[in-house]
Amino acid sequence: MSAHVIEGLTGVVLAGGLGRRMGYANKGLLTVAGEAVLDRILARLSETCGHVLMVANDPTPYAGRNVRVVPDALPGHGALGGLHAALLNAPTDMVFVCGCDMPFISPALIRALAGMLDDRDAAVPRDGYGLQPLHAVYARRIAPLIPPALLRGDLKMGRFIGTLNALILPPEETAGFAAEADIFFNLNTPDDLEQARIAAARL
Repeated sequence: MSAHVIEGLTGVVLAGGLGRRMGYANKGLLTVAGEAVLDRILARLSETCGHVLMVANDPTPYAGRNVRVVPDALPGHGALGGLHAALLNAPTDMVFVCGCDMPFISPALIRALAGMLDDRDAAVPRDGYGLQPLHAVYARRIAPLIPPALLRGDLKMGRFIGTLNALILPPEETAGFAAEADIFFNLNTPDDLEQARIAAARL
Protein backbone atom coordinates (compact mmCIF):
# COMPACT_ATOMS: atom_id res chain seq x y z
CA MET A 1 0.00 0.00 0.00
CA SER A 2 1.54 3.33 -0.97
CA ALA A 3 2.27 5.97 1.64
CA HIS A 4 -0.68 8.29 2.21
CA VAL A 5 -2.75 9.90 4.93
CA ILE A 6 -6.12 8.27 5.62
CA GLU A 7 -8.45 11.19 6.36
CA GLY A 8 -11.08 8.95 7.92
CA LEU A 9 -8.65 7.55 10.49
CA THR A 10 -7.73 9.04 13.87
CA GLY A 11 -4.46 7.96 15.46
CA VAL A 12 -4.51 7.95 19.26
CA VAL A 13 -1.59 7.59 21.67
CA LEU A 14 -2.42 6.26 25.13
CA ALA A 15 -0.17 7.84 27.75
CA GLY A 16 -1.73 6.76 31.02
CA GLY A 17 0.77 4.29 32.49
CA LEU A 18 2.79 5.02 35.64
CA GLY A 19 6.03 3.48 34.34
CA ARG A 20 6.78 1.67 37.62
CA ARG A 21 9.42 -0.63 36.12
CA MET A 22 11.03 2.38 34.44
CA GLY A 23 11.45 4.17 37.76
CA TYR A 24 8.19 6.10 37.24
CA ALA A 25 9.67 7.89 34.22
CA ASN A 26 7.33 9.26 31.58
CA LYS A 27 8.09 6.61 28.98
CA GLY A 28 6.89 8.69 26.04
CA LEU A 29 9.49 11.36 26.79
CA LEU A 30 12.43 8.94 26.91
CA THR A 31 14.69 9.28 23.89
CA VAL A 32 15.49 6.75 21.18
CA ALA A 33 17.86 7.79 18.38
CA GLY A 34 17.98 11.28 19.90
CA GLU A 35 14.22 11.78 19.71
CA ALA A 36 11.47 11.40 22.30
CA VAL A 37 9.58 8.16 21.74
CA LEU A 38 6.34 10.12 21.71
CA ASP A 39 7.63 12.39 18.95
CA ARG A 40 8.63 9.35 16.89
CA ILE A 41 5.09 8.02 17.29
CA LEU A 42 3.40 11.32 16.51
CA ALA A 43 5.48 11.71 13.33
CA ARG A 44 4.38 8.28 12.11
CA LEU A 45 0.76 8.94 12.96
CA SER A 46 0.84 12.30 11.18
CA GLU A 47 1.95 10.61 7.96
CA THR A 48 -0.76 7.97 8.30
CA CYS A 49 -3.83 9.40 10.04
CA GLY A 50 -5.97 12.40 9.17
CA HIS A 51 -6.34 13.26 12.86
CA VAL A 52 -4.10 12.65 15.87
CA LEU A 53 -4.79 12.94 19.60
CA MET A 54 -3.55 11.66 22.93
CA VAL A 55 -5.27 10.22 25.98
CA ALA A 56 -3.62 11.42 29.20
CA ASN A 57 -5.08 12.66 32.46
CA ASP A 58 -2.30 15.24 32.87
CA PRO A 59 -1.68 17.18 29.64
CA THR A 60 1.16 19.27 31.11
CA PRO A 61 4.11 17.08 29.96
CA TYR A 62 2.88 17.26 26.36
CA ALA A 63 2.46 21.03 26.06
CA GLY A 64 3.90 22.55 22.89
CA ARG A 65 3.40 19.46 20.75
CA ASN A 66 0.34 20.77 18.90
CA VAL A 67 -1.65 17.65 19.70
CA ARG A 68 -5.02 17.50 21.41
CA VAL A 69 -4.88 15.74 24.79
CA VAL A 70 -8.06 14.28 26.31
CA PRO A 71 -8.57 12.58 29.70
CA ASP A 72 -10.07 9.21 30.51
CA ALA A 73 -13.85 9.34 30.86
CA LEU A 74 -13.55 6.66 33.56
CA PRO A 75 -10.06 7.07 35.06
CA GLY A 76 -8.01 4.26 36.54
CA HIS A 77 -9.03 1.50 34.14
CA GLY A 78 -5.82 0.92 32.21
CA ALA A 79 -5.55 0.49 28.47
CA LEU A 80 -9.20 -0.47 28.04
CA GLY A 81 -10.22 2.77 29.72
CA GLY A 82 -7.83 4.59 27.42
CA LEU A 83 -9.41 2.92 24.38
CA HIS A 84 -12.80 4.08 25.63
CA ALA A 85 -11.60 7.70 25.84
CA ALA A 86 -10.00 7.41 22.40
CA LEU A 87 -13.23 6.24 20.81
CA LEU A 88 -15.33 8.86 22.58
CA ASN A 89 -13.11 11.71 21.39
CA ALA A 90 -12.10 10.63 17.89
CA PRO A 91 -13.70 12.67 15.10
CA THR A 92 -13.63 9.72 12.67
CA ASP A 93 -15.29 6.33 12.48
CA MET A 94 -11.96 4.47 12.43
CA VAL A 95 -9.48 4.82 15.30
CA PHE A 96 -5.94 3.46 15.53
CA VAL A 97 -4.68 3.10 19.10
CA CYS A 98 -1.12 2.57 20.35
CA GLY A 99 0.88 3.03 23.54
CA CYS A 100 3.19 6.01 24.16
CA ASP A 101 6.14 3.65 24.68
CA MET A 102 6.23 1.98 21.24
CA PRO A 103 9.11 3.49 19.23
CA PHE A 104 8.73 1.33 16.11
CA ILE A 105 5.04 1.45 15.17
CA SER A 106 4.42 0.65 11.50
CA PRO A 107 2.58 3.11 9.24
CA ALA A 108 2.27 0.35 6.63
CA LEU A 109 0.52 -1.96 9.09
CA ILE A 110 -1.72 0.87 10.32
CA ARG A 111 -2.88 1.51 6.74
CA ALA A 112 -3.38 -2.20 6.09
CA LEU A 113 -5.48 -2.68 9.24
CA ALA A 114 -7.62 0.35 8.37
CA GLY A 115 -8.22 -1.13 4.93
CA MET A 116 -9.33 -4.42 6.49
CA LEU A 117 -11.79 -3.00 9.01
CA ASP A 118 -14.84 -2.75 6.69
CA ASP A 119 -17.95 -3.39 8.83
CA ARG A 120 -16.08 -5.17 11.62
CA ASP A 121 -15.61 -3.85 15.15
CA ALA A 122 -11.82 -4.07 15.13
CA ALA A 123 -8.79 -5.16 13.10
CA VAL A 124 -6.12 -6.51 15.44
CA PRO A 125 -2.72 -8.04 14.56
CA ARG A 126 -1.42 -11.14 16.26
CA ASP A 127 2.20 -12.23 16.45
CA GLY A 128 3.95 -15.17 18.09
CA TYR A 129 3.25 -13.69 21.53
CA GLY A 130 -0.47 -13.16 21.02
CA LEU A 131 -2.85 -10.33 20.19
CA GLN A 132 -1.43 -6.82 19.86
CA PRO A 133 -4.42 -4.66 20.87
CA LEU A 134 -2.25 -1.54 21.18
CA HIS A 135 -1.34 -1.55 17.50
CA ALA A 136 -4.88 -2.01 16.24
CA VAL A 137 -7.76 -0.24 14.52
CA TYR A 138 -11.19 0.00 16.12
CA ALA A 139 -14.63 1.19 15.01
CA ARG A 140 -15.67 4.25 17.00
CA ARG A 141 -19.21 2.90 17.39
CA ILE A 142 -18.09 0.21 19.87
CA ALA A 143 -17.41 2.83 22.58
CA PRO A 144 -20.68 2.05 24.48
CA LEU A 145 -19.62 -1.60 24.81
CA ILE A 146 -16.64 -0.73 27.01
CA PRO A 147 -18.07 0.84 30.23
CA PRO A 148 -19.83 -2.37 31.38
CA ALA A 149 -16.49 -4.19 31.28
CA LEU A 150 -14.75 -1.34 33.10
CA LEU A 151 -17.39 -1.18 35.81
CA ARG A 152 -17.16 -4.89 36.55
CA GLY A 153 -13.35 -4.67 36.64
CA ASP A 154 -12.79 -6.81 33.54
CA LEU A 155 -9.91 -4.80 32.08
CA LYS A 156 -8.20 -7.38 29.85
CA MET A 157 -7.99 -6.01 26.32
CA GLY A 158 -7.79 -9.49 24.81
CA ARG A 159 -10.95 -10.61 26.57
CA PHE A 160 -12.82 -7.53 25.37
CA ILE A 161 -11.66 -8.09 21.78
CA GLY A 162 -12.94 -11.65 22.09
CA THR A 163 -16.47 -10.26 22.49
CA LEU A 164 -16.22 -8.23 19.26
CA ASN A 165 -16.67 -8.98 15.59
CA ALA A 166 -12.94 -8.53 15.10
CA LEU A 167 -10.64 -9.37 12.21
CA ILE A 168 -7.48 -10.93 13.62
CA LEU A 169 -4.46 -10.64 11.32
CA PRO A 170 -2.55 -13.93 11.78
CA PRO A 171 1.15 -14.01 12.65
CA GLU A 172 2.22 -15.12 9.20
CA GLU A 173 0.63 -12.01 7.69
CA THR A 174 1.65 -9.69 10.51
CA ALA A 175 5.29 -10.76 10.15
CA GLY A 176 5.54 -9.13 6.73
CA PHE A 177 5.18 -5.71 8.35
CA ALA A 178 7.83 -6.39 11.00
CA ALA A 179 10.77 -7.25 8.77
CA GLU A 180 12.87 -4.22 9.76
CA ALA A 181 11.97 -3.80 13.43
CA ASP A 182 9.93 -5.27 16.26
CA ILE A 183 6.97 -2.99 15.62
CA PHE A 184 5.20 -4.11 18.81
CA PHE A 185 8.22 -3.52 21.05
CA ASN A 186 7.37 -1.39 24.06
CA LEU A 187 9.48 0.12 26.82
CA ASN A 188 8.86 -1.34 30.25
CA THR A 189 12.33 -1.41 31.82
CA PRO A 190 15.69 0.37 31.44
CA ASP A 191 16.94 -2.73 29.62
CA ASP A 192 14.11 -2.36 27.10
CA LEU A 193 15.16 1.23 26.53
CA GLU A 194 18.74 0.16 25.84
CA GLN A 195 17.54 -2.53 23.43
CA ALA A 196 15.40 0.02 21.59
CA ARG A 197 18.33 2.39 21.24
CA ILE A 198 20.51 -0.40 19.83
CA ALA A 199 17.76 -1.42 17.39
CA ALA A 200 17.23 2.18 16.28
CA ALA A 201 20.95 2.57 15.64
CA ARG A 202 20.86 -0.51 13.39
CA LEU A 203 17.90 0.90 11.46
